[in-house]
Amino acid sequence: MSDLMRLSLSLESPLWEKLETLVRARGYGNRSEFVRDLIREQLTEEEWKSGAEVIGTITLIYNHHQHGVTEKLVEIQHDCSEHILAATHVHLSHEICAEMIMIRGRGEGIKRLADELRRQKGVLHAGFSAGTTGEKLA
Repeated sequence: MSDLMRLSLSLESPLWEKLETLVRARGYGNRSEFVRDLIREQLTEEEWKSGAEVIGTITLIYNHHQHGVTEKLVEIQHDCSEHILAATHVHLSHEICAEMIMIRGRGEGIKRLADELRRQKGVLHAGFSAGTTGEKLA
């Protein structure tokens, strides 16, 4: 790890107690690592807003018996192939499928892709997770 810098901060007692509760509930060994993760989360959010190249995942749950949904989802992914890193398709039941798509590109373009997939008739749920390439966090 690089040189560590020490930081001191002041919190009101109720806020400090809530911080301690969060640290324990999330299984952190100490407050420092928890705060580092909060900072990294904010930096990742700033990357998405800035237009930097980022990564993310889209999780789709859909009924493949819905007329044309499978073909439409594939067509959309082919049209945006410059953003698609990988996709995994899983059969949850005879009718329901899950698809996890890893994506990379500028935040706004990735968000548009996720929204377009979400809007398709037959898609029962669409989750989106924003991530970072890590280049600005090092």
